[in-house]
Amino acid sequence: MSTSSKWDLSREDIKTAANDEKELLLEHESDQDEHMLFNQPSTSTTEAKADGKMDSVRLQIQEVTEVMRDNVQKVMERGERLEDLQEASDRLNVTGSEFRATAKKAQQRAWLQNFKTRIVLITVTVTVVICIIVLDIMVLYLVLR
Repeated sequence: MSTSSKWDLSREDIKTAANDEKELLLEHESDQDEHMLFNQPSTSTTEAKADGKMDSVRLQIQEVTEVMRDNVQKVMERGERLEDLQEASDRLNVTGSEFRATAKKAQQRAWLQNFKTRIVLITVTVTVVICIIVLDIMVLYLVLR
């Protein structure tokens, strides 16, 4: 290749371009770019081996891109599930706090009801005892008189 034209590229230039394309594919999701990269006709005039290697590399890039997309999708789904779990945890925390407050109020009402019942029983007992004593005293007073 004694004549140099703009279409003559060194292996280093091709590798650099391929690496740049890989980085571009991994950074941006563009269906048009992928379609053009993977489906364009080969412009290389090298041997069939080079085409086979390029096809192999293209397939590997495509597989890696698909795996990366699947991984990103799984990470996003996991993030959504974590958000759902966080929301459920927050709801349970609020519900637990409300339950504690309601249980404490119910305990206080039960204690107050128990206290009132005891006061009523003590009052009735004391009243009955006083009535019995007063009646005994009146009977004794009437008998002794």
